[in-house]
Amino acid sequence: MTSGSSVAAARLMAALVTMAQLLQPSLGFVDRCDRGEIMIYSPAVRAGRDAGPGCYGDTGADCPDEETFVTSPGWPRPYPEDARCRYKFVAGRNEKVRLNFLAFNVEGLGPSCEKDFLDVYTELEQENASLLHSPLLGRFCGHILASVPRTVVSLHSVLVLDFYTDGNTQKVYNNDNHMAMEAALGFKAQYSFVPKADYEPGPRLLAYSGNCSFLMETSSADIDGVINSPGYPGLYPDNLHCNYLFRGFGNQRVRLQFEELDIYEIHAETFGEAGHTISSCPIDSVRIYDSDQRLRQIHSDFCGQKAGLTVVSTGSRMRLEFITSAGRIPRSRTVTSADLGELQRKGFRLRYNISSEYLRIDRGLRSNHLTGTECDFLIESAGKSHDRFQFPSVRGGRLCRVFFQGVHNLQRSEMTLLRIDGMAHITAGRRQDGRCPGLAGHLKVYARGQGADAVPDADFCQAVGEASDGRGGSLGEPQEFRSSGPQLFLVFDTRHLETWQLAPAFIINYRFVPDFGIPGHQPNEDDCAFEYVSGADKAHGRTNSPFFNPVTKAHYPHNTTCSYRFVATEPNQRVRIRFTHFYVEDFFIEELGNDKKHHTVGSYVPCAGDRVEIYERYESPKNSGRFRLEKILTYCGTSIPGPYVTQFDTQELLVLFHSTWDKWAHPEYDKRTASGFQIEYDFPVRTSLFSNKFDVCGGNISSDMHGGVIQVPKNEQATYQPDLICEWHIYPSQPGNQVFVQFPEFHLEGSTKSCSMAVLRMYNGDSHVPSSEVCGADNGIPAFYGRGSEHVRIRLLTLLAAGAGRGSSSPGPRP
Repeated sequence: MTSGSSVAAARLMAALVTMAQLLQPSLGFVDRCDRGEIMIYSPAVRAGRDAGPGCYGDTGADCPDEETFVTSPGWPRPYPEDARCRYKFVAGRNEKVRLNFLAFNVEGLGPSCEKDFLDVYTELEQENASLLHSPLLGRFCGHILASVPRTVVSLHSVLVLDFYTDGNTQKVYNNDNHMAMEAALGFKAQYSFVPKADYEPGPRLLAYSGNCSFLMETSSADIDGVINSPGYPGLYPDNLHCNYLFRGFGNQRVRLQFEELDIYEIHAETFGEAGHTISSCPIDSVRIYDSDQRLRQIHSDFCGQKAGLTVVSTGSRMRLEFITSAGRIPRSRTVTSADLGELQRKGFRLRYNISSEYLRIDRGLRSNHLTGTECDFLIESAGKSHDRFQFPSVRGGRLCRVFFQGVHNLQRSEMTLLRIDGMAHITAGRRQDGRCPGLAGHLKVYARGQGADAVPDADFCQAVGEASDGRGGSLGEPQEFRSSGPQLFLVFDTRHLETWQLAPAFIINYRFVPDFGIPGHQPNEDDCAFEYVSGADKAHGRTNSPFFNPVTKAHYPHNTTCSYRFVATEPNQRVRIRFTHFYVEDFFIEELGNDKKHHTVGSYVPCAGDRVEIYERYESPKNSGRFRLEKILTYCGTSIPGPYVTQFDTQELLVLFHSTWDKWAHPEYDKRTASGFQIEYDFPVRTSLFSNKFDVCGGNISSDMHGGVIQVPKNEQATYQPDLICEWHIYPSQPGNQVFVQFPEFHLEGSTKSCSMAVLRMYNGDSHVPSSEVCGADNGIPAFYGRGSEHVRIRLLTLLAAGAGRGSSSPGPRP
């Protein structure tokens, strides 16, 4: 060969090498498979073999250690049509295979994948196991990486990818409309061989099937470790039932902390008229038992995403079960984007610890201890219950909670009263750098049932001496709290202390008392009795029936009696009340067919069921210092009563509310109760209730004639004056005559449904009990006849917002 031909041959060889390098797949194995099977062994397997298949099937070549990628044929060019390639990864006896997909673009739509697809098998136990009898992790296709699990890990030591393409593979283009560049078809994944010990935390329990049940046990020292669920951090297989048993000794407790929990979940929803709820963990779940047997399950099944979940046993044993089944991905329809998210479910990774450093739950604490927590407690009401709870001494680094739960239902609601010994308010001088001094624990009180991330209602450090022995050497005053609802909870924080330090114990005295939802001073917490006394800071206010809520329309309870005592303490003060809402059910009203056309229901209509009664308190004339109550009015039904002001000879008003046991069910509410009432009250001075702008606003009327006319005074707008009392006493002209009153014209603010702003009442003689009560605009008001030869008293009450009516007129006395 001449020198020229040698140079040409060298140049040709260099060009071929360069071309081969350009065509060589980047970090891949081969660019074709020709329906072959590619065996990929871990270095541990290859080191133990005398001979065997190589990396590329029958070529005999070994797999380079530095090349840990596998690709579809021809990557990054489109894969060929009508291809069948099988990639079998074989790990060592103490290894598993892990595969991370970096790119995926295979023609077809899941889950059927009727064109091209990649089958993944992760549960083969032997290298030569038949795929026909092995569970399939999944069949995958699609044009985005989310179409395939990002990570898969073998359950044993073998993992197989089975890649199939049909004879009509279409070209796929990217989403950039300005470029007609062909997209990279196929897949690319990185593989590795990971220690089996990462998935086998202890001796295998041979009595359980599935090869994923293990025992973590200690007979003396504290132990800890990590547990990965099968396949973690990749997609876990179907039809698993794994058991993890934890066994300590003596005073040890087991603590599980999930670094990641990612399990298929169906969000709870209701269906049907009965509102049944679908279980949120019907397919895959984690179950934890407060025993090494299937006894005392902690909480319900766990699923979904719950990173940070921590569970602590009560005693020295615990059991965890991981259960999966088929059905995460539907096989009867096209996969949606939500379904693709289920391909990335990882299972769980947790850290366990079996230790004697956790708070010991002895017999005295067990009845209130919240199962599954280290130091959380629940104290529930048993109805007017009261007791004391000694919160134990706990180590540093802990966050403990105590929940108080009163009764709360349609018939009863409770609030919590607490007295805590050994606490001192946190001040700038006592708390440094956000930490309680010495061995003091930090206590937060949440009295409104708000979340622990909200601002607490009270903040304390334990008041302990410098030489505290850890048994609650108290320097602080007892602290008292009242919840504003049925729930109250405490958070006790020792995270600022070292784990070897102990915060002292302290005492909590508690009571559950009825919560009627009524504002005002309650002399006795067990009774539905409230007081409202005039004063500089109590000039006016509101109160209501039990559980009254104008928004939710909550009903008051059955068989309840509540009293509201209003006292005017200043000279010439009177008590004035106004009903802003009123719905007090009484079935007798409906039975009597009362149309309530001209009046609200007063004492002259029988309210035998639920009712509101108004009393005035008078000093007994015969017994100095003794008093009597006189019933003035009784109301029930739906019409809003008119306002009321105490008579001129008394300064005390009592409102009683009675609800009874009902024998007839309401057609809508089942139990016949209603929303109740709301009252506005104030304590006006007597002289302020009379107007000086008119010549007459009440007085004594007596005439020798046969009658006369009373005209309510009006202002410049021809309407009556608001915020006043007009009271007329009409006397018969002669003994034996009778007073007759009629209303040829009547215009007061209000209607048959409400006399809330203005009302006119008529009385016989000196009686404080009205015989008639009217409001509204109606020229058909019934005439009123006095009793015998007694005088008639007419009393008009108007409030500040009144004034829409024109007043009333009536004849005077008629013989």
